[in-house]
Amino acid sequence: MKKIWNWLDAYLEESLLCVFLAAMTLIMGIQVFSRYVLQTSLSWSEELTRYLFIWSGFLSVSYCTKYCISIKIEQFAASLSRHSRAVLKVINHTIELAFFVYMIPFAWSFLMSSVHNGQVSPACGLPMYYVQAAPFVSFVLVAFRILQRWIIEFRIMLGQNVYDPAHPERNTEESFIEANSVENEPKKYSKKGGHNK
Repeated sequence: MKKIWNWLDAYLEESLLCVFLAAMTLIMGIQVFSRYVLQTSLSWSEELTRYLFIWSGFLSVSYCTKYCISIKIEQFAASLSRHSRAVLKVINHTIELAFFVYMIPFAWSFLMSSVHNGQVSPACGLPMYYVQAAPFVSFVLVAFRILQRWIIEFRIMLGQNVYDPAHPERNTEESFIEANSVENEPKKYSKKGGHNK
């Protein structure tokens, strides 16, 4: 069970995004083949691809939050000390967490309204709550990832050794030892936080 949890924690968003991208590529490839070779068009392909794209867009928010990938100006934060940078990010993550926790009930109401009205998609006949569940699932995942980031930054602020997958340059030898003992994955790292080649 612990291995499953560690795998989901490390690869959930990446795996789903890869599956959705592969599915979109395959579906649109079949559509192109059908249209130009078989001289027929599939009625469901573009609709299903659009819904997969919607899910991918919402899941990508959680993925970017997990690895701190966003459009931002780093010059100010880079000029601060490690402790001051952690304090700034704790404040930032607190605001982000409050926002997404606030949005979760609205996303749930949006999902429940779709469940109650019984709407289905025109081409696939797919219940629309499968599509409209994307914001709710995304906001819950994002809130969880922000909480993880908050804990990491808070521990750094307290001066503790923390394994931080989003910022390898921060990692110390002690934090890598701690991470490897938790995940039970034999890895070798240099003291500077990089892979030994």
